[in-house]
Amino acid sequence: MFRYSTNIQCLLIWTILLFLHVIGIDNAPASNATTELLDDLNTEWAKQISRQAKAAEIHVMLNTKEDPCTDFYQYACGNWHRHHPAQFFNHIMTDQFQLIANAFDRRLQLVLREPRSDDEVETKLKNFYYACQLVETDEVRYKVALQRAYQEFGKLPMLDGEDWKSEEFNWWEAVAKIQHKYGKQIILAVDIMADIVNNTGNKVYIGPPNFSISSGTKILSMLQEITTVQHLKRFFGIEEAQATKITKELINFERALVRGGSDSRQGLTLHELLLLKSVDELREIYNESLDMSKFLELALGAEQVPEYVYIYDEKYLNSVVKIIAETPPHVVANYILWQMLQPYIVDVKKDNMAKWCVERTKQYFGKYVDYMVYQRYKDPVVEKEVYDMWNEVREVFRLELRGNKLDWIINSTREYALEKLDAMNLYINSYESENFTIQYEDLQLTRNNYVENVQQILQMESRRKLKRQNGPVVPLEAPEVFTFTPVYNVLENNIRIPVALLQPRYFWGAHYPQALKYATLGYLIAHEMVHGFDDDGRNYDKLGNLRNWWDEKSTYQFEERRKCFQAQYHKYRYDGHQLPNDVSQAENIADNAGVKLAYGAYQRWLNAQQLENVTDIQSKETFSQLHFNNEQLFFIAFAQLWCDDVQSFFRTALAISDSHAPGMYRVIGSLSNFQEFSWVFKCEQDAPMDPEFKCSLY
Repeated sequence: MFRYSTNIQCLLIWTILLFLHVIGIDNAPASNATTELLDDLNTEWAKQISRQAKAAEIHVMLNTKEDPCTDFYQYACGNWHRHHPAQFFNHIMTDQFQLIANAFDRRLQLVLREPRSDDEVETKLKNFYYACQLVETDEVRYKVALQRAYQEFGKLPMLDGEDWKSEEFNWWEAVAKIQHKYGKQIILAVDIMADIVNNTGNKVYIGPPNFSISSGTKILSMLQEITTVQHLKRFFGIEEAQATKITKELINFERALVRGGSDSRQGLTLHELLLLKSVDELREIYNESLDMSKFLELALGAEQVPEYVYIYDEKYLNSVVKIIAETPPHVVANYILWQMLQPYIVDVKKDNMAKWCVERTKQYFGKYVDYMVYQRYKDPVVEKEVYDMWNEVREVFRLELRGNKLDWIINSTREYALEKLDAMNLYINSYESENFTIQYEDLQLTRNNYVENVQQILQMESRRKLKRQNGPVVPLEAPEVFTFTPVYNVLENNIRIPVALLQPRYFWGAHYPQALKYATLGYLIAHEMVHGFDDDGRNYDKLGNLRNWWDEKSTYQFEERRKCFQAQYHKYRYDGHQLPNDVSQAENIADNAGVKLAYGAYQRWLNAQQLENVTDIQSKETFSQLHFNNEQLFFIAFAQLWCDDVQSFFRTALAISDSHAPGMYRVIGSLSNFQEFSWVFKCEQDAPMDPEFKCSLY
């Protein structure tokens, strides 16, 4: 425990406000003298400011009235909600990664507002951003473009009434044509990716799309219904009563589709959900209700239909045919065309237009945005430190696999695990090897038509994806959205770190203690590394092929340990409800092993440094303002990585839908299973954070 004097608190608050002001957090211009003084953050004065600001940030989140051995999450994060409250109509959830995202957005917005450069791709990016913002002041042009977009694929029953002919409409033809041209996946998704069994070639996958429907709480469903009604009224002039009726039909139809597959996928692995089927066999099974051969001709191109395809969740496919047969054709048609329009819908408050357009720019130019910001802010020193940390973390896991702690794994399986670990690589997503000029050479974007710009981008992406079938192997990609955490790719057996995560003065600061770096980015890297050996990742070999390389005895022992995590996390209560009793424990396994490996890697680094100068290292590894030793600081930094605040209406939905445990249990679960934590904080043997029986896998 520790206490601050009022004077020190005031000093630190002043320090952090000044520091954040100077580095541009508040977007206010600093004086020339101050700016020049702090342009060089390597001055001794700047180093002290940087460290004091970080110490203040850590301190204000703590609730030292809590006992760290009773509830370490409340101890480390008890005041987060006071400083970063979740808001019903703005941020329904706040966490550290949102702060990082906001900082990245500010950097990107500065770049987008720069005058157009000689770089053609950057100019196209800025044209897109400008056209997006123009929607706010030129809604007439926007609505006309929106109407042209839906008219391309026929009439819309909700608008054309009796002029719409159900006999002229074929649902799977419309779905296939829309996907072929714009890549928009509706009802059935067709993807071309590496064959999970043998990733030396690509295969076609058919399965459910990503649904937009909200699940888990009535409030989410109600908000979605209100929003859809408003869109129908605003963009198409439909009266409220009719808009409400149509909206209910759309939502009920999508809800039926979601139910048709989600329950059948519960607790099953990707391997268990995939079936390799011949197209001829599928055509016979579904007959005229879904001519799979013609569907694929339209979706892929007449000459691109393969002999075999993967079906992801056959029960979903069966339910689609049944649900559509029971649904009025005009409802299906309205749903398909309404979903087709979703990428073009702009509905945002005027004050948030710039931020919304930044988000869309990231969505459609994700790789180039990373590259562009990276070129302006890259730091070779930081990159070297990241790779050094990766090597330390991997070496700790390597030693664990070779040691006696994991003696439940048979030697032959352990040896191959080492081979897979040695084959695993880490990359920073700088995309410096990409030729963006060639990638975007056919893309023509204007500065005055947002809808047409989005259409151009979607067509370009669709053409690119369709070329995959006969092209080089394409790995299973992360979602086409910006991420702010490292990602493990099971088919490539590698980890990729987004540029946004390496922004200075969050997890990373040249003058921060290494304890903070290992507890945050070091842990995130270790977490992703363990995904190669969790209950799903362990089914893939070192080349990313789906293959069982685990012996029977080790598999049994693994399963017994997995069940321990399943029981432990199911007992936790969040918003009054127990967490789901999920068979898959991949994220909990990665959390628990990740913090242990990161701590072990930090100890290795620390021991190597202390051979040189113990006193100097200790002074660098702690904050004079905080009465914590370096090891306690490690666990506090890890816990504060998961500080969050969730609007009360959405907590149940979050717990149900997210494969990760809520932030509080990512802390409590992992650290209560880690004996070193209890020793560092001197917990009594009967303390809640030091249970007698602990779950452990790696």
